[in-house]
Amino acid sequence: MDDTTLPLTKNVTQAQLAATEPSTDPELLRELALSTDKITRQSVAGNPNTPSDVLLKLGAEFPSQLLDNPVFPLLLLENLNLVAEIPLPTLRSILKQENVPVYILEQVADRADLEVQLGLVKNVQTPKGVLNRLTQSRHSQVVESARLHINLAGELTEKYEERIQEVVQGIIPDAYRARNGTVFLAVLAQICPIPEFIVEHWVQDSSYQDSVCRRLASSPATFPSILKHLANHTDDWTRCEVAENPNTPVETLRKFATEEQACFSLALNLSTPADILESLSTNQNQTIRIKVAQHPNTPLNVVKDLANDPDMHVANAATKVIGEVQGEYTAEAIRKNPKTPAHVLEKLLQKDPHTVCEHPNTPPKLLVELSKSVSWRVRQDVAKNPNTPVSILQQLAHDDSWEVRCGVAKNPNTPISLLFKELARDARVSSAIAYQMSSKKYNYPEAESILDILAEESTSPLETILQRLAQDGGESARLFLARRFDLPANFFTQFAESTEVNVCEAVAQNLSTPASCLEKLAQSPETKVREAVAQNPNTPISILEQLSKDNKYDVLLQIAQRTNLSSETLELLVGSKSDQVREKAMLNPTLPKDAVERILCGEYATHYLKLNPDFLSRHPDSLAVALNHYAKSQFSLVSFIALNQPQIFQELLQEKSLSISWLERLAVAQNPQATQQILTQLAQDSNQLVRAAAKDKLQNSSQS
Repeated sequence: MDDTTLPLTKNVTQAQLAATEPSTDPELLRELALSTDKITRQSVAGNPNTPSDVLLKLGAEFPSQLLDNPVFPLLLLENLNLVAEIPLPTLRSILKQENVPVYILEQVADRADLEVQLGLVKNVQTPKGVLNRLTQSRHSQVVESARLHINLAGELTEKYEERIQEVVQGIIPDAYRARNGTVFLAVLAQICPIPEFIVEHWVQDSSYQDSVCRRLASSPATFPSILKHLANHTDDWTRCEVAENPNTPVETLRKFATEEQACFSLALNLSTPADILESLSTNQNQTIRIKVAQHPNTPLNVVKDLANDPDMHVANAATKVIGEVQGEYTAEAIRKNPKTPAHVLEKLLQKDPHTVCEHPNTPPKLLVELSKSVSWRVRQDVAKNPNTPVSILQQLAHDDSWEVRCGVAKNPNTPISLLFKELARDARVSSAIAYQMSSKKYNYPEAESILDILAEESTSPLETILQRLAQDGGESARLFLARRFDLPANFFTQFAESTEVNVCEAVAQNLSTPASCLEKLAQSPETKVREAVAQNPNTPISILEQLSKDNKYDVLLQIAQRTNLSSETLELLVGSKSDQVREKAMLNPTLPKDAVERILCGEYATHYLKLNPDFLSRHPDSLAVALNHYAKSQFSLVSFIALNQPQIFQELLQEKSLSISWLERLAVAQNPQATQQILTQLAQDSNQLVRAAAKDKLQNSSQS
């Protein structure tokens, strides 16, 4: 190439002009074929003066230009072996063109390359003789495509839906051979409708039992229509999960009522109707009758019958439910429920004041009134209650009853100054304080040591008392102080340096611990200390981000529940190898929508959907993102199901209408959003089923 031509290859406009000029020197065209400009390369592919070896290489990118190049037919005549010399990428590309010479189709029929064979069966011009040879291919998808080719199978004018079902059923077993394929199918069954004949195959084929059926049976995101089919599975575990699934249709649940193994699951299912629960109330199994008594859908008359059950446990469970319905709560039930409503506690006050005084949910205003009771036992219970206002604790600290004063000493909200500067001087109360601070209830030597310190420092400033207890009171005293919400800041710093693991853990748990101490404790070699730091709501986000890289799942479990993490950190935890960590991260309300969309397109999609079954109903745009992802799957059955959904984007429908996979083209033809243009194109497809589906859609649209 002359030096004067060098600038030509660098000037894009001049290069494009030179590439189209038939008189351009072949060597310059060879150089222009390497241009970074696509238009230039495309023009070179169509230039009859381009060297043949360059043409054949460019044909991979520009097959249409190669076939339309006037010199190409001449090259085929000059070199009878030219087809064999065409590079494989170029051959794959030109076989997708409608105007590829039949001569080439016949020449490459014996090529073993999968893409070449798929290109042949996709081309509408491929002769019957070539197709017959391709039915002997070692590739199953080639064999099926060849048999369905219009030139071999002929036009299909009626009952094409039955033929589609028959052919697709033959493909379903292939999905099982690829494990990820079955995982993706389980995801699709929770986010979009699945053809019934496919679900029926899953139920009948034991290969799908664990990977698909069991997953779907236990997920509240699974479509009711699918659960209806899964109810016919031969696997007892699958059927029991369906019986417990709140999405299972009521008519299906009624069928389970006669199956003893499914009765317990029915009793747990919140969607089980009253008539089924009534029939279960006479079941011989004690646990089932108890669950029926506790079920919110069980009629009151049935619960009353169960209250007379000969089994004491069943009768007690039913009696408790009746009492709650009628607003009559037993003291035991109230004690066990820390969230008992205030109005219920007030109602119980006259009947059982001690239970009300002790309850953690008793409102402060009620405790204020009770603190004036003439009963020292009631006042003692008020003194112990963490809801009692500090002003009342200060009053009760001077109560005539030493038991009441001891109650104040045991209250975790009693100010530290009141505890050690006033109550500790009380001989009866100081013993209670000492035993409270000791590691064991009756550790006399340890308690005596603490008593000595309290006696020796009774007139000392609070700082001095605390310092003596920290230095000489033993680990139990230090542990007690480390748990105090009102401990002076310098003691937190001191205890954070401790070699005693329990003390460090207590500091890490304390809501009053300064951030600087939490930062130091986050470096602790002890897992439970770092876990406590991760759990502390006041831990700065920078420390949480640091702990999110911890190698202990106990720490990560606490981090995953925090609502002030960065989206990147939370998404990282979603991918944890620990099921518990992953679950907590997935349930975190701050997990961003785009992160959820990535989860739905990954290996933990079924896990997420089981935990958050209503996410897609609240975010339909995310459903479209997920479906369009699965529509691009390499697994034919997965992409087929996804491409049938109306949420598929038009750009993807257009792209897949040209797919080398006839199954994907068929799905596009069946898609309700396929345009007239796409359907007209597919009506001329090489595949018998694709043509039939497209023509049927076109006919129906013209009639509507």
